[in-house]
Amino acid sequence: MEKKVVITIARQYCSGGLKVGKRLAEELGINCYDSEMFRLVSDSKNLMDNHVAHDARIKGTSFFTIAKSQYEGHDFHDELPPESDDFLSMKDLFTYQSDIIRELASKESCVIVGRCSNYILKDYPNVISVFIHAPIEYRIRRASSIHNMPDKELISYINSMDRHKEDYYRYYTGHDWKNVRYYDLSLNSERFGIRGCVTEIENFIKARFSA
Repeated sequence: MEKKVVITIARQYCSGGLKVGKRLAEELGINCYDSEMFRLVSDSKNLMDNHVAHDARIKGTSFFTIAKSQYEGHDFHDELPPESDDFLSMKDLFTYQSDIIRELASKESCVIVGRCSNYILKDYPNVISVFIHAPIEYRIRRASSIHNMPDKELISYINSMDRHKEDYYRYYTGHDWKNVRYYDLSLNSERFGIRGCVTEIENFIKARFSA
């Protein structure tokens, strides 16, 4: 891409938002950073022994270098209980991941999925924020290919995953995760399809930065 742009994607569980982010990044020729990657670099052992530097998703990107430099620059306190002692305290973890997101946004065009990234980068002029959602019936169909559960249990599980996302977002931002006022685009992935969502975002990028 000629002009630097960062696309943040928030998504309901099993709406296909991660697929949208990865396909968009592939078509734009930029990196996509998701929640699993942030989890990996939030493990001190992974960072200190450079384990994640060889992960296929991270290798060749600036993500690991930025994560490690931010980790070394923080003074972390209040470790989680022993069973989770490889991870930072939740408050420190959010601050650490937020600093990585800001550093990424200042250095390169990329797609960032989750982690309250739209809020963290709300004052950055080169950011486009997207919310991917879908009706529960569509998400049940997608979830059934991952989880072997009856529909009733799937609905409960999907709702619990969304509540977790909503609670996390509200705790760290004070805002409603599903409020469309906090996004530039809100796309129904059942109506548009994965391909259609990518096209809509690409068209919005062209319109936004054509001047």
